[in-house]
Amino acid sequence: MCFPTPTLPQFPALDADEVATVTLSSLTDCLIVRIPDPHDIPPNWEVYPIFGADPEDPDWRGEQEPAGLWDEAIEDMVELKGIELRIEKADLETYVGMQVELRYKFADESSLELSSEPLLVRIER
Repeated sequence: MCFPTPTLPQFPALDADEVATVTLSSLTDCLIVRIPDPHDIPPNWEVYPIFGADPEDPDWRGEQEPAGLWDEAIEDMVELKGIELRIEKADLETYVGMQVELRYKFADESSLELSSEPLLVRIER
């Protein structure tokens, strides 16, 4: 199962087959990666960004964020909307002058991991 490509709200929207150019000088501290809604993943899973052509063996893996939160009123997990992941500027430095595939992955407790379609990103100073 593949999910839609991530979006980069700090940069102009692109068609799926276009390469996004990320200019480090235009970032203050991190690149924001937005997960499209609805993402149809159980809210007790985690989501994180990755770089690399092989989603099973990524070149880089970011911090995990929850896909949902506990709601005391209904005593159950609820899905988060508008999930944004952050990639530190320092982590992007490795890829300056390169084109790399950016994805997000969902993971559950049993080690099942599902990834999105890639967004091609070119990192420039």
